[in-house]
Amino acid sequence: MRVLIIGAGRIGMHLIRYISMSDDNQLTVIEKKLERCREVSNVSDATILNEDGSKPDILKKAEASQTDLLLVATSDDRANISATRHAKNEFGVPRIISVANSPKNKERLTEAGADIVICPVELALRDFENLLARDRATTLIYRPELDLRVAETTIPLNATLIGKKIHEIKMPDKCRVALVCRDNTYVFPEPELELKSGDRVLLLGDAPSVARTVELLRSDETA
Repeated sequence: MRVLIIGAGRIGMHLIRYISMSDDNQLTVIEKKLERCREVSNVSDATILNEDGSKPDILKKAEASQTDLLLVATSDDRANISATRHAKNEFGVPRIISVANSPKNKERLTEAGADIVICPVELALRDFENLLARDRATTLIYRPELDLRVAETTIPLNATLIGKKIHEIKMPDKCRVALVCRDNTYVFPEPELELKSGDRVLLLGDAPSVARTVELLRSDETA
């Protein structure tokens, strides 16, 4: 597979090392800073261009039109947007994964042509949220652009809703029980299903509604 990586910073170097592990990949790296190019040469046999990957003439030089996968990972979102747009519109790169250093630029990268946008800030916030709330709920999926959160919480021993049926629980309108895991198996949340202590409940909805439902399901737990 022909892979092109733009940006050899912290994220880019991790990607370069990973892609270089396979002999099946033909890797080209574009990086503006000379010292980073030298670092790449120490860990990879990639073709290295000490250039600005956001410019179309450099993408042409890197043979972007023959690339199977483009990874755009500079620390400058403007450069990432420009590189993504040129790669998609002018060179027809079939698969583009771009990094958004700021969450507000995720939509702009998608509009520019990125198939997948990764935001390290959001990933860090999700991990931090899980760390703070690990005894209450774990976020499994968080898609802010869709206002969607999937989280798992465990019903504690003294929760007031133990024995209540699903349809009796007054959850927010924008939250649903997606699945109940019990006794090493899973149960679909039929309206008549009664909750038991130890049930692991998967919730689906917008973030505020899921948070309120977690508090509801775990109410009156001991400290």
